[in-house]
Amino acid sequence: MNMNSKERLLRLFNYDMWGNEQILLCLQQHLEFNDSKQSIQYFAHIAGAQELWYRRIKQKPLDDLAVWPEYGLAAALQKLKTLSAQWKQLLNSESLELDGKISYSNSKGMPYETMMSDILHHVIIHGQHHRAQIAKLLRKADIKPPATDFIYFCRAE
Repeated sequence: MNMNSKERLLRLFNYDMWGNEQILLCLQQHLEFNDSKQSIQYFAHIAGAQELWYRRIKQKPLDDLAVWPEYGLAAALQKLKTLSAQWKQLLNSESLELDGKISYSNSKGMPYETMMSDILHHVIIHGQHHRAQIAKLLRKADIKPPATDFIYFCRAE
């Protein structure tokens, strides 16, 4: 299979949503373990951070956005599903320039310019980082976390 850069990124965003769904299913089955609140906060943060980056790319205001939102699991999943569709629409856009620079300011107001493809890869890696934190909290509670490594997604496809 010979994929171009956009197709590879689309596959990574499919993987990201799959990984989020795997973690969600596990969390839904184990709502009462010691660190469940922290795990739900990490899960909601994945959605909050994705929305932050999507808005930065689209040059939309961030004033009303919480990067660490207090979503429950259902609300976070719905937000992630909406964002997943938005990422796919962005990646399927004819005008998308993966090598183009996006200008934005970080949370401290410092201005930056970052290549679009780097931002998109960051979104995927950031989600995997927090899913791993959730997996660690699950293991600490003697709960077997789901396998969310990319290779498991590939095998499930």
